[in-house]
Amino acid sequence: MDEAENGGGVRKLSPSPTRSPGPEQRKPSASPPPPRVPKWLILDRIVHRSSRRRCGVVEDDATASALAHDCVGRPIRASLRIADPPAVSRLYLHWKGRPAIDFAEPAAHRNSILFRMRVPFEDPMWWSSIGSFPVDYFVYSSSSSSSSPATLTLLPPCFDGGHTDPNSDKFFQPYRIQQQRIMLDKHMGILCHGDQGGEFTVADLTHRFRTEVHLCLLHHPPIQCQWSIKRLQIPPDMKINISSWRNDVVVPIGRRLCWVDYYQGMLLIDVLSDPDQQQLLQFIPLPSQAFEYRRPYKDAGEPDPLRCVCVTDSGIIKLVCILTKEPPSPDPFTITTWILHNVHRGEWRKDVDTIMGATEFFGLTGTAHSCLPHVQPSFPMVSLVDPDVFCFLLEDEDHSLFWMIEVNMRNKKLQSSALYINEEEEEGYPPKRGRRNNFFGHNFIRSSFTCFLSENAITSWELSEKMQEAKKERVMQKIGRKQN
Repeated sequence: MDEAENGGGVRKLSPSPTRSPGPEQRKPSASPPPPRVPKWLILDRIVHRSSRRRCGVVEDDATASALAHDCVGRPIRASLRIADPPAVSRLYLHWKGRPAIDFAEPAAHRNSILFRMRVPFEDPMWWSSIGSFPVDYFVYSSSSSSSSPATLTLLPPCFDGGHTDPNSDKFFQPYRIQQQRIMLDKHMGILCHGDQGGEFTVADLTHRFRTEVHLCLLHHPPIQCQWSIKRLQIPPDMKINISSWRNDVVVPIGRRLCWVDYYQGMLLIDVLSDPDQQQLLQFIPLPSQAFEYRRPYKDAGEPDPLRCVCVTDSGIIKLVCILTKEPPSPDPFTITTWILHNVHRGEWRKDVDTIMGATEFFGLTGTAHSCLPHVQPSFPMVSLVDPDVFCFLLEDEDHSLFWMIEVNMRNKKLQSSALYINEEEEEGYPPKRGRRNNFFGHNFIRSSFTCFLSENAITSWELSEKMQEAKKERVMQKIGRKQN
């Protein structure tokens, strides 16, 4: 696979520890060594609001962003709580005197994270539909310079395709009069490019007709940063059913973004092509065996718990499926993986060495790890740095717990496990009228944000470790009492 398809980029290397010759190495260190920072992150899709003092921002933390403002001028900052995979890291927004609002992370790539938040009305309990509620999109990026803070870039609004109703506009004062284009999280993606780490493209794809899709693009950093709409025709010979397309995720592949329907295939579009040229579409159908299974019934908009398409940092593209089977099959499910070994020809190859049935999977999570529930895994995810390592979510309904586990599928080894830390366990319970983000199980976002930061400047890793250890101790005591 060539460099364009690998999506390569320049990363800042972490500082190497200095070594002293001879006996100096035996002297005790004057201060503890800096914490080990993970090479990749599992990000919660839920963006959290910090209620800590000083707006939750640790001034010297490398993840703390510079101050930015939303569309109505309210100040806002962002930071990350870093955790070692398979533990979940969190994006936090920090501001004072602001009502709780709805926000989420649609996507991440390299050193940037795209997130959405709705601008609240003066009365936070007043409800409005997504089409008319003011929406802000931000891109949170780690800085390419160790002396500069992370940046928080407010994207301009897109009004193309937005609906304007003079009779209802009066209810939206003092906010925007014109209503925005509706962009769904699952249809949006971000692609970082360039050698300096500050260039990115955000895209949204919608289908209007059986033979046409609309591509909404924003390139940063041109002088006039604005959205453009392109209407792309579906070639007659392309075997894609747009009318039944249900987008699950958008992933970057080289200079292209790939819109994925886990039960149809992948639609790749070069979002960096010349504006005057027609973007070329490429459709890659799923492997034939993956077509034999139907999408499990889920409410509209709910993430699919059984499949994922992931691209590693080295450019390896994998489709992971948890294929369920009906009795009397000895294995109620099998974890099967395909590798897209030729992107241009759309050829998949089954990775037979990483196939794992239910019996073998339960053997990994059995007696040696008695706290782990004996349940079917969900929301598979491939490590960004090791294509043989997968992460899964396990739900323990009996104890109201969620576990994340990390498994080397080639070596058939359970490498580690971590508990999902609920929001109230970290931030405390919200005030009476405050919004609480409940976790019922969902997919996550992979990020290499920390690879672009200085390890010595990240201060939240130790907090994550302490919270994880404390919760595991509480769980062990709770489960032990119930078993006794």
